[in-house]
Amino acid sequence: MTALATVVAAALTCAAASHPIVTEVHYDATGDDTGREFVELWNTGVGVASLAGVRLEAGDGSAPGRWTLRWTGSAADSLPSGARFVVGGAQVSPPPNAVVTLELQNGPDALRVVWPDGATEVVGWGALEHSEYFCGAPAADVASGQSLARVPDDAATGSNAGDFRAAEPSPGVPNQRTVDAALLRRHATLEPAQPQPGGPATLTLSLVNLGATAWGADDASLRVTGELLAAPVSVNSPPLAPGETLRVNVSLAALLQGRGALAARVVLVGDEAPGNDVDTLLARVGPGPLTLTEIQFHPATGEGEWIEVRNRDIVPLALDRFSVGDRSGATGAVEAGPPLAPDSLAVFAQDPTALLMSRPSLDAARVRRVSPWSALNNTDDATGIADQVTLAERDGVPVERVAYSAEGIAAGVTLEYRDDSWRPAEIAGGTPLALPLARPPVPGGFRAEPRRLRQRGETVRFSWELPWPSPRVTLELYDMEGRRSRRLAGPVASGVHGEKPVTFDALAPGIYLAVLRAESDDGTFTRVTPLRVDGDHP
Repeated sequence: MTALATVVAAALTCAAASHPIVTEVHYDATGDDTGREFVELWNTGVGVASLAGVRLEAGDGSAPGRWTLRWTGSAADSLPSGARFVVGGAQVSPPPNAVVTLELQNGPDALRVVWPDGATEVVGWGALEHSEYFCGAPAADVASGQSLARVPDDAATGSNAGDFRAAEPSPGVPNQRTVDAALLRRHATLEPAQPQPGGPATLTLSLVNLGATAWGADDASLRVTGELLAAPVSVNSPPLAPGETLRVNVSLAALLQGRGALAARVVLVGDEAPGNDVDTLLARVGPGPLTLTEIQFHPATGEGEWIEVRNRDIVPLALDRFSVGDRSGATGAVEAGPPLAPDSLAVFAQDPTALLMSRPSLDAARVRRVSPWSALNNTDDATGIADQVTLAERDGVPVERVAYSAEGIAAGVTLEYRDDSWRPAEIAGGTPLALPLARPPVPGGFRAEPRRLRQRGETVRFSWELPWPSPRVTLELYDMEGRRSRRLAGPVASGVHGEKPVTFDALAPGIYLAVLRAESDDGTFTRVTPLRVDGDHP
């Protein structure tokens, strides 16, 4: 290589010349990061590289000059040609070469390797503003559980964005193999999310070719197993080019009721990394242990939003197993407390203190705070849905989802599940921790005397009592086919009490219905009474 070529090659790489390079950074493990983060170095040179005095520094991208030392290489640390050296936490598997708590930050942040001769390599991720934290352009921030990996392992585009991409963690082994089919973990989805027992569903997986060679049609296959399936399901994989990712649908049928895992595996002859071949999804088929019974999405007083649930299981339930959310995907945890007995009701509340102040008779042990509370919408969107209440277990397994419309429901009125459907509550403010109640009947009555006409010219005296003082009243007669025979009175003004005598001539024999309708600003009142006409009447 000429001197000019050496200068050009050095300008195109972000790594320090003649030193091992950073090939992988795992900074955001699933759940608690402690002990699970790692940084991998790879010696691409021909000789052993000493790591004595090498400094590994974490960069806080929120302001300039915020570099913090995380590890320093000792005299005993070295890296043979072609080998990899992992610096990481005690939970990394296989165990790292150097165990240290890295405490790397999620993006936008950076990592810097400083060599004793002053050479440096910087890897930055996320929307960084200060150029000292990246080379060329920062790499994209990766999702929790994934690594920022150099792909291919010797990538040298002159930019972190070009060299690094999201990948499954692979400490101590190449990031890109010759033959490597993988399923991205925690990417599997099920539609519908909670299928019916015996019904179908579609499992969607993220299949990726992490190898350097393509595979053709029928070279790879996908196999799904699990206790929710009557039998394993296998399908052929489509062809995939190196670096390509594809969402693949697998049809499942005759699903079995219950909660369980669906495990998907990609199988490819010659696969060099079987450890990344599996993705698992926890799922539920059929109803969950809790069911929604009432939703207060727009309280008229200051008690806050709340939902009511029932334990439909046969054993007591620890309610802090569950979370509550809305259709945005936001969720909140239910606070701990005594288990909920079978077939008992509980309330999950935005503000339990305010709810209990407004309803002091409620059993406080069965009113639980949800934190953070996902605010429920009061207005329908273009689809006719205002929001969706979601119940799930804390590990994400669905329990129940209820989408609702707010159209025509006044503030303070709850939605209750009764008579196999969701309906506005009949009682103002709803019935937390109680079964739905029927609205008290509107007072009033309507009578006909006599109700049987035996001869022509008889007079019937209709009388009524109404719930309001000044309604307008209409009195009509209908036959049994629903046809109006005649209007007997009105509309006329009436008081709370009223009557109307009507003389009937030449009315055909049969059964009739006298209908009283009263209307006022306070509402509508309708009552019906039968009237019989004998055959010898005309």
